[in-house]
Amino acid sequence: MNWIKDPSPNESVLWLNGPFGNGKSAIMQTTAETLRHDPQTSHLLAGSFFFGRGKPGRDKAKYLVPTIAYQIATNIPWMRNPIESALCRDPTILSKSMEAQLRYLITEPFRRTLDQSAPFHTPTVIIDGLDECDGHDSQSLILSAISTAVFKDNMKFRFLIASRPERQISETFRTHPLHQLHLPITLVDDYKTSEELKKHMRSGFDRIYERHSDLMFAVEKPWPSDEELRALARRASGQFLYASTVLGFVDADDAHPVDQLELILTRPSLAFSDMDELYTLILESSPRQEILSLVLCSVACMHDRSILDIRSLEVISGRRAEDISVVLRGLPAVIAVETPNEHEMSEGFPWHDFMRYYSPVVSVHHESFIEFLTDKERAGRFFVDKDIGYGKMAARLDEFVAECLTRRYSFNVTETTNFDGISAVNHSHGVFTNVGISFLTCYETILIYFIGPFSARFLTTLKSIGISFLPN
Repeated sequence: MNWIKDPSPNESVLWLNGPFGNGKSAIMQTTAETLRHDPQTSHLLAGSFFFGRGKPGRDKAKYLVPTIAYQIATNIPWMRNPIESALCRDPTILSKSMEAQLRYLITEPFRRTLDQSAPFHTPTVIIDGLDECDGHDSQSLILSAISTAVFKDNMKFRFLIASRPERQISETFRTHPLHQLHLPITLVDDYKTSEELKKHMRSGFDRIYERHSDLMFAVEKPWPSDEELRALARRASGQFLYASTVLGFVDADDAHPVDQLELILTRPSLAFSDMDELYTLILESSPRQEILSLVLCSVACMHDRSILDIRSLEVISGRRAEDISVVLRGLPAVIAVETPNEHEMSEGFPWHDFMRYYSPVVSVHHESFIEFLTDKERAGRFFVDKDIGYGKMAARLDEFVAECLTRRYSFNVTETTNFDGISAVNHSHGVFTNVGISFLTCYETILIYFIGPFSARFLTTLKSIGISFLPN
């Protein structure tokens, strides 16, 4: 914040870096919100972009400059007309290189209107999670384009960038001119961080104590002891993600908090990092071990979808929704299962009718869990091979298609039929595609995969009141 508020800092780029789970995104989000909501600092925020791996609209470099330009036009009123004019003069700007987009869409329009804003304090563009942008080359390209804009084209903006210190990013920051003209801040496990972690965990454990008061009445406070809390802080090594995952594990609905904490504290040290060891413990403590790997494979292969729900997992895993729910109920520290809140719905909303057709939404708390699952050396027996998983998903969906056709239209397709051309899964990438959608829409059930968490019965209900879905 001091750097953002400094009217003439020595560096135009600040790089906040550190390993996963250290709180980089929390810092960036808090900074953006603080600037945005304080009238005295709102003019210091030009725009923000939060990359998210596998999140449509947030995972590719091509979204960055158009999004920032739009926010600049919104946050800096006198920039709106120049940006609009630039687009009108050359509608192909958004198809040009990133350096050209920055130059013609932001730098030059800003330079032409700069005299309207004296005295001038350069506003900040916030970019979080650069390492989650799709492709190492794209990550380096973004930094190179920013370097050119700031140091060659003299762009009157400063950039606050947060990422893990991955090789391709670190190497770009070590090249000229970024090397000498950026301010690095590395989040490290120092005394102050450790104290903040202990405060965070103490507050969380107090909430768990109160929430499970019927089980904790015989447990003396402070719980856990100060010594146990220090041990957990040492294991966290500055990672707030570790602390939050521990709290989620201890707060499980189907276990005693004291027993859950004891599992963590008495866990012998293995060749894993503390975070990997915690993930392993959580999975080993999960119910229904016989189907756990199947559910994990389905979640890992499907987590890049914008919406993943229980009913989708039911079909692609071949297991009952009830069994999947039991498995996921034992993994609240790493996977969230969410249902809508009735109180958030508008008055008069047909809640009970809606819930008959709703399927709970599933999401992974942190990308590092998927990275753990898909790394054989780290995950061990919980390793998920996505290539094998995609193949099995495609086969199960083909069986599902055949079953639906047989049940509804009495087609005899229950033998070894393979719907290669119309499968709802793209075998090479494991993502849902529209190949064959015209054929698939001849029965409503398969449409669950294309419209999100609503079941086929919901579509049937819509049809009964005159709303229908036609193939295109």
